[in-house]
Amino acid sequence: MRNVDAANRAGLLVVGLLLTVAGVAGLVLSLGGFGYDLAERPLLPVAWRERLALDPWLWWVVALVALVVALVGLRWLLAQLRTDRVGRLGLQPGGRDGRTVLHGGALCDAVAADARTLPGVGGASARLAGQRRHRLSLTVDLTDRADVAEVWRDVAGQTIPRARQAVGDPDLPVDVELRPGRAGGGSRVT
Repeated sequence: MRNVDAANRAGLLVVGLLLTVAGVAGLVLSLGGFGYDLAERPLLPVAWRERLALDPWLWWVVALVALVVALVGLRWLLAQLRTDRVGRLGLQPGGRDGRTVLHGGALCDAVAADARTLPGVGGASARLAGQRRHRLSLTVDLTDRADVAEVWRDVAGQTIPRARQAVGDPDLPVDVELRPGRAGGGSRVT
């Protein structure tokens, strides 16, 4: 997911910079920044204008291309707004009647709070994602003096089993990222 986010940001940056440069150049041109004779000249050469006047169907092609570009842009925008985070999680009822709903945010808050109580943990956050098969991601920020092996044992022995018990899925996949304090980069453990 991080690679997709980075690619989206890079693509948006390039497109945004190109459009900004084109807009500023057009504004400077129209205000006479490149000379007043250029500012007063028509945008299209005479030959192109005559060709467009003779073939009005070219404007329909331009309109169709613009519509396709707009639809592709709208589809991309909607894809950016969609998230795979779980809002509500339906749990299997214990009895014959009733239905239990667990809010994904409540589960993530509880898992993160549970991890923050462990010795050597300075902070924690959790994220529950996935539509068909849920997956919990837990990020644990360690203090400078934390024993990484001990924190990992506590997370694997206490926090993860409690999360799995809460959702009623003993096989819930959990990704744990342990991030050392000032020591530098993190180590990813799955």
